[in-house]
Amino acid sequence: MSQTIAIDPAPRPSPAPGSIIRRHLPPPAALGLASGLLLAMAYEPVAAWWLAWVALVPLLLLVRSRRSAAAVSTGAWLGGLTFWLISVEWVRSSDESAWPGWLALAIVLSCWWPVALGLMRVMVRRLGIPLMIAAPAAWIGVEYVRGLYPLNGFPWFFLGHSTYRLLPLIQVADLAGAWALGVLVMLVNAWIVGLIEEPRTVPFPDGPRIARSQVIRAAVVVGAIGACLGYGVVRLATSEFQDGPRIALIQSDIPQIFGGGPDSLEVLATFRRLVDDALSDRPDLVVWPETMFPYGWVDVSPGLPDDEFDRQARILLPNANPARLAEFGAEVRSLLHDWTNQAGVPMIVGITSYVFRPEGATRHNTALLLEPGTEAVQMSHKLHLVPFGEYVPLVETIPWVLALTPFDADHMPSLDPGPGPGSLRLDGWRFASAICFEDSVPHVTRLLAGSSDGDAPDILLNLSNDGWFRGTAAHQLHLANSVLRAVELRVPVARAVNTGISAVIDGNGVVRSSLPPPHRGDSAHAAEGVLTATIPLDPRTSLYARFGDWLPLGCLALTLGCLPVAAGRSLRARLRAG
Repeated sequence: MSQTIAIDPAPRPSPAPGSIIRRHLPPPAALGLASGLLLAMAYEPVAAWWLAWVALVPLLLLVRSRRSAAAVSTGAWLGGLTFWLISVEWVRSSDESAWPGWLALAIVLSCWWPVALGLMRVMVRRLGIPLMIAAPAAWIGVEYVRGLYPLNGFPWFFLGHSTYRLLPLIQVADLAGAWALGVLVMLVNAWIVGLIEEPRTVPFPDGPRIARSQVIRAAVVVGAIGACLGYGVVRLATSEFQDGPRIALIQSDIPQIFGGGPDSLEVLATFRRLVDDALSDRPDLVVWPETMFPYGWVDVSPGLPDDEFDRQARILLPNANPARLAEFGAEVRSLLHDWTNQAGVPMIVGITSYVFRPEGATRHNTALLLEPGTEAVQMSHKLHLVPFGEYVPLVETIPWVLALTPFDADHMPSLDPGPGPGSLRLDGWRFASAICFEDSVPHVTRLLAGSSDGDAPDILLNLSNDGWFRGTAAHQLHLANSVLRAVELRVPVARAVNTGISAVIDGNGVVRSSLPPPHRGDSAHAAEGVLTATIPLDPRTSLYARFGDWLPLGCLALTLGCLPVAAGRSLRARLRAG
């Protein structure tokens, strides 16, 4: 009687200790969604900043995933969509009709996630570049491009922004900008992925030992964090500030409504009261928030012929009577000069200006400096305009874009950018004015803080109107940008904000004093006040102020440089196979 003996097939090798089997990963969509949700909670209003250091681990597990490229890209896109829908929900608060814009913004920005992940996959899978190099390079390179394109870019929610409360750590921003913080956060995320995916131990006769590759990666992370913290401790310990001007920062709480708003006389009465409150503190300067003066400033070039002024006025303001416009401009000029003379203190007023020059007429978002006893004024115009807030992009070629905004064709914002960076000078001090969201754009703020004559500003002013996003996380998010700009440039920042957080920030990124913003349900004018403080001048300079965005440009160059190399290898492989 024969007996059948079953022979087991050759055993499959078990996964190395400390590794995972990638085919057992959750679906790419689940990993992407997890990263999107965790990263969103790292920012305001949850502000669990530590989550940023682990939030992108699920997304990075897709870099070596064997799933199809379509599945992986879809998972990354869903993660990005989750993140952006949560993070920019405050856009909806600007108007009941703003939700299409919120959705459009989230959809457009979500596309950067699969782009970043795709670049990482090329670098790691095709070229064998370590993830701890590929992930920071690709992510920061993509963030840099996102800050520029499309539509003037959206430089909020960079990875490094999540760290703005970590005072010793953020000091490294004066070397390479807030980009350096983003590199550090992504480096930690990539290191954790290595702990998951790669063997943590190797067998030896006397027992398992920690893998050499894990030791090296851990040493890189510990060394990078330790170096940044050490640098930060030294910079904080050696900082010496000098007393600068005493500035009264007005924080109004004027409701912002598309197509309407409070009566102009009511606004003037509010600021009469707030300016009087400011004067009681005996400041050297009073600063208004952005565009809070309810009437426009008409600036006509001396010698401009009357007929040319009339022609330009009809083009710039089709519904205006040129003669009445000139008269009204003179009345506004007289009102503001009389007000400044009565106060006996210089004022920087946020105002819309209409500038008429021989080369043409322009309309600007302006910081206007008036001084007692003189008719001379200084103006600094906003350079970086906000799409859909200060102009409607592509509306002339794609009219349906207007449907994404609360505007109609007769009431669209149409401001012009300033001709170049300007500064305001008063009693030996130089002020650079970053208007509205300009303080969130690193390269613009750096431009404003520079000067062709090499004379750096003493103070960076941020005149802003955050009333469109009243009572939302946008107030804290905007403040975070100012904190990082102060460290990057080693210059104090003084913020005068309508319905936001007015604050004084020193060159170390310390918020010396601030006024609280309103909550979403507060009544109008609940957050009004005056913040008066002596500005701590910082005599230090910074590498970032001199060399700018060298780090993200290097990341972008490394990432893009890998693409032709990978394409060449694929071509050679196909030729050999053929």
